[in-house]
Amino acid sequence: MREPLSYEIAHGAALAALEAGRAEGHQVCAVVVNRSGVTKVLLSDDGVGLLGVETARRKAYTSAVSGVPTAKFAAFAASPQMQVAPPHLVDANLLPVAGGVPIVTADGEVIGAIGVGGADDVTDDRIAHHARDSVTKIVA
Repeated sequence: MREPLSYEIAHGAALAALEAGRAEGHQVCAVVVNRSGVTKVLLSDDGVGLLGVETARRKAYTSAVSGVPTAKFAAFAASPQMQVAPPHLVDANLLPVAGGVPIVTADGEVIGAIGVGGADDVTDDRIAHHARDSVTKIVA
């Protein structure tokens, strides 16, 4: 097992998300969690409401504990097999909406995740991927 997600990596990813959102004219919230889904960093731009903050947190949590992007988790949650046990009944923190991506080491270990909220799910997802990619080189 590698070292846990450092504050520097978490803060760098969250800051990259806010900057990417601003560059596109969006006010977003970025939450980075450790592998267990515990919040490590939360950065919220001016004007982001509680809904944006909470969805960002839950997207990060969902991606960290499932180990997959929340867009992929959303497709799985919508499948007929999952209708007998919807994810929110299993864990109320799970949010099957695009905008969360795992932070993974070079050898495939999930060490955390970033979730973005405040814009639409496609925009949140694009910004989350950008933010995660911005720290990929230092995750090693």
